[in-house]
Amino acid sequence: MATPSQAYVPQNEQEAWIAIMQACIAVDDHVADEELDVLAQTLATKKLFEGHDIMAYSRTVFYAHAQYGSKVLIDNSVDKIAPENRATLFALTIQLVLSDCVITDQEKELITYLYSALELEADLAQKIVSTILIMNKGNTCT
Repeated sequence: MATPSQAYVPQNEQEAWIAIMQACIAVDDHVADEELDVLAQTLATKKLFEGHDIMAYSRTVFYAHAQYGSKVLIDNSVDKIAPENRATLFALTIQLVLSDCVITDQEKELITYLYSALELEADLAQKIVSTILIMNKGNTCT
């Protein structure tokens, strides 16, 4: 039997992006419709995903998350993310987590875990979070 750390590895960078984003929005066992909408919009607007079967990747990721949890998905996905894409992925993930206007303690903890796993400098991660918070100030939430 495979151990959790061996059981799921994304097949490419695109699936790794989806895995990391899903890990962050699903860590609290509740994925809001707003989060799914923002995730779908994000994937639809990135050239990185052109010509890829996003639905197939998503199904694989959702199943893996249910089996292994958020940290295993992150741990097994970060090496697939190109260094030049890591800050962008982090920023988009912060935007995604904020899309339902609720940040749970589990989401906060996982965001800290994520910037470390992506090997981002703490100063850069804080600037990204601050910028996303400024961009979202005054948003209406349901």
